[in-house]
Amino acid sequence: MPEPDASLSALVLRRLAISEQVAAAKFGAGRPVDDPVREQRELARVRGLAREIGLDPDFAASFLEDQIAASKQVQHRLFAHWTEQPGERPEGGPDLSVLRAELDGLTVALLNRLAETGPEPLAPPETPDELKQDPLRTAYRTLAQRRS
Repeated sequence: MPEPDASLSALVLRRLAISEQVAAAKFGAGRPVDDPVREQRELARVRGLAREIGLDPDFAASFLEDQIAASKQVQHRLFAHWTEQPGERPEGGPDLSVLRAELDGLTVALLNRLAETGPEPLAPPETPDELKQDPLRTAYRTLAQRRS
């Protein structure tokens, strides 16, 4: 569960860290990165949650789409790495249902933080982790644009 006072950037970074664990779980189970049914279900859920907290549902859905795209970038990179370097493949992987429950909690926390931010564009935080640089830019795509 996310820290109650975690910043928006800390929550986005936590989501990307979980994406690495999701990749290990999916890779170990032979499951694909993409899960369009779950993605659409989450986007519908986010729209409803956004309405409840007074956040524009379209903006919230765009933001979540960015988070999903960033997560998939991480997962695809890890899948490619593990395919090319079989000796570095994870053994098994964490329980995907546990990870998804944590992601669901993070989504609520992210939306709450998003509702507290102003309309000014936000830039992604700096990270020394090269694996997360491009995904972070993706995660902040909607936030980097001026909001009304």
